[in-house]
Amino acid sequence: MKQLIALGVLLIILIVWWQPIRVGRTAVTIPEGASAKEITDYLSSQHAVRDRDEFLFWLRLTGNEKKLKSGMYELDTYRNPLYVISHLTRGGRSDIMVTIPEGLTMHQVADILAVEGIIDRETFLSLCTNPVFAQELGVPAASLEGYLFPDTYSFSHRQNDSDVVKAFVSNFKRHCGDLSFDEPDSLFSVVTLASLVEKEAQVDEERALIARVFINRLVKDRPLESCATILYALKLLDFEKYHSKQRLLERDLKLDSPYNTYLHTGLPPGPICSPGESSIRAVVNPAEADYLYFVSMGNGRHHFSETFQEHLAAKRKYNAKN
Repeated sequence: MKQLIALGVLLIILIVWWQPIRVGRTAVTIPEGASAKEITDYLSSQHAVRDRDEFLFWLRLTGNEKKLKSGMYELDTYRNPLYVISHLTRGGRSDIMVTIPEGLTMHQVADILAVEGIIDRETFLSLCTNPVFAQELGVPAASLEGYLFPDTYSFSHRQNDSDVVKAFVSNFKRHCGDLSFDEPDSLFSVVTLASLVEKEAQVDEERALIARVFINRLVKDRPLESCATILYALKLLDFEKYHSKQRLLERDLKLDSPYNTYLHTGLPPGPICSPGESSIRAVVNPAEADYLYFVSMGNGRHHFSETFQEHLAAKRKYNAKN
């Protein structure tokens, strides 16, 4: 009789391990290119797996470390690892793949997502400008401008808007989580400056040089003089009127805005777009140079100068060509 009872208890334990009682469902987004360890850490943080070491063990034992697929999944919370692995190797039930390019503002991101039917534009923007929500996501800013990481995402119509925002911020942390900073507000400053680099640079090899120009000007307490910040300020003033504006007039340089880096020294109040990883890392590791100026050469590249006289000569040369 005791043997039957012990056998029954063992059977119940095995059944519960294999298919435990449901305690809810959770939506997770597995990004493209994530490693098995990164996926495991993310699933653990979202309570989709009950033990990260156990999940990694079964992942290796079944030979599925490199077979997990990106996408949107709805998983029963704390189910056994084989259940989770089977879902992640089959692929998500996502409806829409959407690519967010580098250098977009949160309004432009909202437009793309709204057209695809993924979010409600006003709800999404309300979340992005909610300082309490930003704090909950671990973002050191009053809004999520700059932190909607540009990448290709897999979204579902079943997701709510807050889950979509969380997917962007989680991806930002996955790409930039290894960066260390001395001061609590350093991340905010880096992302802010990287957003200027993103808007000014057109070729990857110039990002670190442009970052160095801006840093040199900050050190010397000179205005950054980035046209991109004024274009952003104009869009804040009237997005519908200025959303497609590309060229500035002389009067625009006198715009009364804290984002006008021609009138004000230091960084603007916050990021002006969401920079890509290469621009962020360019700010963290800028080039070694004494440049204080750069001007477009009209072919996607820039001429860099150390002195104002050299800069004026370069402007005359390349403005005449263009």
